[in-house]
Amino acid sequence: MARILKKNVNTPFFHIMVQGVNREAIFAKDKDIKKFIKIIKETKEKIDVIILSYCIMNNHSHFLMYEENVDFLGQFMHDVNLRYAKYYNEKYERVGHVFRDRYKMQLIGTERYLRTCIKYIHNNPVKANICQTPGEYPYSSFNHNIFFNPTDRELEIRKKFLIDNNIEIEDKEFTFIEVEENDIDKNLQCQQIVKEFLETNKIMWNELKKDKERLKKLILKMKIENSISYKIIGDVLGISRETIRKLCTK
Repeated sequence: MARILKKNVNTPFFHIMVQGVNREAIFAKDKDIKKFIKIIKETKEKIDVIILSYCIMNNHSHFLMYEENVDFLGQFMHDVNLRYAKYYNEKYERVGHVFRDRYKMQLIGTERYLRTCIKYIHNNPVKANICQTPGEYPYSSFNHNIFFNPTDRELEIRKKFLIDNNIEIEDKEFTFIEVEENDIDKNLQCQQIVKEFLETNKIMWNELKKDKERLKKLILKMKIENSISYKIIGDVLGISRETIRKLCTK
């Protein structure tokens, strides 16, 4: 699992992904998904993290979570995975790891990145050719968030960030890696630079994507002035490293 240190975290939003070992279909049957959901609900009663969006696929699951205390988040995921692994091994008479890792994590440091993440999570079954629209898939939060408790705290968060399903934002592939401390700092720094660049230039992201000169200027600022790698820049911008290299060598 990625090493997340408190001093490096200045965002309460986390994109979490769990995956079956060897990409096995550990959520292949409806009753297994329902058991996983039951475990999450019961664990939430003890560790009240906020699950803003989710999608449970056959061999992996995505969650967008809000939690100001990283320790609580880590304990929540540990308890959920441990309980499900025990259930799965007992039911299918197997031994060994059920999950590929305990979980993978990405820090979400800007509102644009946050909304892109929501769309990415809900579009998982569409990209897997399971359905044609996100609303057709029963095990995601697109139509209804089964983990949503209408507390004042959660309602405030949803209102503040306008979290809904009518989000027009670019498609993006999220890469989950074993990040080191410096990678976490650089990822958040990169997101902050993008946010400030858009605000300073009074330009929307969709406009910036089409403005190659300004986009190049932003990338070079991050690469040269802030020593951020093309990989991290690509992950945040949703652009391949090869595209970035071509753009910056023109």
